[in-house]
Amino acid sequence: MIRKSDVQWWLLEIKKDPESAPGIIEALAGRLVELDVENERLRDELIHLRRGAPPPPAEGVKLGALQRKVDTLQAILQGQASTETAVVLFSDQMQMVRMPLSQVRLRLRQGRPAMSRSAVLSVAGALLVRPQDDLLLLTGRGRVLKVFMHKIPYLVEGDDWPADKESPLAAGERVTAATPVAKPPRFWTVVTRRGHVRQLLRLHVDKQLEQGDLLIESPLHNDAPVAIVDGDRGDLLLVTRWGKAIRFPQATLTAQGSVALQVDPDDQVVAALALPSDGEVLVLTAGGYAMRRDTTRFRAGAKPGGSGKTFIQAYDVLDVFPYAARGKLLYLTYSGKFVTAKTAEIQLQERVGKGAQVHDLSQDPAVAVTFVPGALL
Repeated sequence: MIRKSDVQWWLLEIKKDPESAPGIIEALAGRLVELDVENERLRDELIHLRRGAPPPPAEGVKLGALQRKVDTLQAILQGQASTETAVVLFSDQMQMVRMPLSQVRLRLRQGRPAMSRSAVLSVAGALLVRPQDDLLLLTGRGRVLKVFMHKIPYLVEGDDWPADKESPLAAGERVTAATPVAKPPRFWTVVTRRGHVRQLLRLHVDKQLEQGDLLIESPLHNDAPVAIVDGDRGDLLLVTRWGKAIRFPQATLTAQGSVALQVDPDDQVVAALALPSDGEVLVLTAGGYAMRRDTTRFRAGAKPGGSGKTFIQAYDVLDVFPYAARGKLLYLTYSGKFVTAKTAEIQLQERVGKGAQVHDLSQDPAVAVTFVPGALL
């Protein structure tokens, strides 16, 4: 359904950025075609029902989406789908496992590894995923893929990764970015390791997802997506492995994308965060340090571009999260163990530094980290 408020929003976007008009018109046309096809199907079905005849096959209907809903309901009925928030670990080969937080708590109490060292070497990231979330993935070739929560197997003790021989990835293709999604935004912002940033309409992303086409191609050499974030409003904060950062309004991105940050040859963007408003953020390193900073002291530039500024004195930045006092950081280390740190114990720092050591990971660095809010862990 297309609402009047949607049309008004599109008009405002076109006035603000005329270059976005072709993309918005294309997305609107695609949506109108979908509605027209659905309207014709419903009309034919109504005619057949009035005549007492069975309705014709629903050609043009997105049967895949309906089948996924059926699969989800079946999984719930069969006890496969969990109502518990879980930590999802994924490899660059799109192997995935999930561990409910109750299982994570057990491993923490027992101090036992969650997986072997050899399996940890394959881990590309860790995400906190709620039961209602799906996972949106990007590959190094710029393709977008979706994985449904109930399709991700549990990590069984004694196993490292599920034996999944079938993979949607092509030879040499790797997963390079992932994010949990419950309600998609109108716009997605995609960030690459060399600092190229582009905004895309959700409808365009959905279309590329359905067709299996490339979502983004960076103009920079040897580049790949590393993050996909909410692009609807506010600023965008990018942070590199070496602690450089840049902040700018997402509305200033050009239709074809912008080089948001000039990255040193040995450095790369590792994290991106949408900032709807000012607040506090946490920058985390593999060595167990955390820098808590107020973004009001890191003002946004007028537009993307430039060499950035030092945000934290580090060479092993892992990720950046919005700060919340009630919650814990959950690290997965090279030894395969989970370790935690309370965010409430991290002091706000006004000057640039290396941050506070929240856990000594110098001998067992972290390969991934995620934030668990409230008292879930």
